[in-house]
Amino acid sequence: MLKKLFKQAALGALAAVAWAGPANAVDLMTDYQKAKTYDPTFQTAIAERQANQASATQARVAYLPQGSLSNQRLQTDTSTRQTLTISQPIIDLGNFATFRMAEPRQGFAEATFLVKQQDLAMRLLKASNAIILANENLKLNAAKMAALDQQTLAAKKKLELGQGTVTDLRDIEVKSAQAKSQQLTFKTALDVAAKQYAAITGERPNVKEFVLDSKDRDIKLLPVDQYLDQALQNNPALLAARFTERVAELEVQRATGSMLPVLSTTHSRSRSTGQDISYTGVLVNVPLQVGSFYARQGVEASYLKAKEATRDSEEKTRVEVEKLREQIETGLEALKIQKDAIAAAELSLEANKKSYEGGVRSAVDILNATQTVFQVKSDYVTFLTTQVESILSLLHQVSPESGDTLVVADKFLFAR
Repeated sequence: MLKKLFKQAALGALAAVAWAGPANAVDLMTDYQKAKTYDPTFQTAIAERQANQASATQARVAYLPQGSLSNQRLQTDTSTRQTLTISQPIIDLGNFATFRMAEPRQGFAEATFLVKQQDLAMRLLKASNAIILANENLKLNAAKMAALDQQTLAAKKKLELGQGTVTDLRDIEVKSAQAKSQQLTFKTALDVAAKQYAAITGERPNVKEFVLDSKDRDIKLLPVDQYLDQALQNNPALLAARFTERVAELEVQRATGSMLPVLSTTHSRSRSTGQDISYTGVLVNVPLQVGSFYARQGVEASYLKAKEATRDSEEKTRVEVEKLREQIETGLEALKIQKDAIAAAELSLEANKKSYEGGVRSAVDILNATQTVFQVKSDYVTFLTTQVESILSLLHQVSPESGDTLVVADKFLFAR
């Protein structure tokens, strides 16, 4: 009878480390598309992009003709005078610099929008990982609770037969109470994670779909030099810094142009009662404003600041790519070791079971072995979710397409 009860307890403990059975895993790409139309943070990014694009359009029309229409009544007039003036800049270095800002401003609008898309993809992945971790721990802990309940029955029966001790029974009861307390914590964590996911996508997810497969995971890594070259060319955050630097450089040219003469053609027509005066000619405007000189100094300082910010962004990109590449490479090996640790923990539990049946091990040894099995499996899930976040971060460094990078992360996480 004791052996039967103990066997049930051991099987329950082993169930705590069993991988989830086949299930329909969540489709991150579908939820990503939902998030792009719902997530409030991303909606502000869309509005920001439109504002930046409007700024670029405004720069494009800087060199177009300018017109004005005014109504006034001079002291020498007997009626209201209407004056229409149209001018076309011919040589205006300030407006020409503004016109040249259109391209970098448009580039800045697109680059910053790509950064926001990447941020959305990362937030969605982290929310998914939070559900996975809480879901897996909840299932593992439930299986551990069942095993501890069986061990409690076995310990009580053994005590009744005079073969066990009260200490063994109390130790098991303590572990069982701790597991029940943890179960409440994991349930709360799962509910919070599901709400955070819904706050991004607009729909509460089916947490049963967030399961991991026991398949081995691997990803082909390129040499670090290739990642560095791609990052320096494609990193959206770095591109945004470069466009900002270019705009700042043109701001210096515009400030310089504001101190130089402006040559333009102009046509003016003034009409009042009995008078109709027209004029067409070339106008030279020579600005004489001391403040423009000091304004240029401020703009030039801003340009130097933007230039250093670009250099700082480039250095941080290099460091981040090298760090992520190394973390992923070592992490892939660590994942294999983690799986070996799970197998070793299972064998250790089985060995402790047989030793307990032979009177060599105590109930405490079984409890410790059961806890170890639970812990190594939980650690594996935590390590796997951290690893996939590193993969997505590296891909974001080298590719602006957040949709494509999320596909790679999704395949790795769910072993598709």
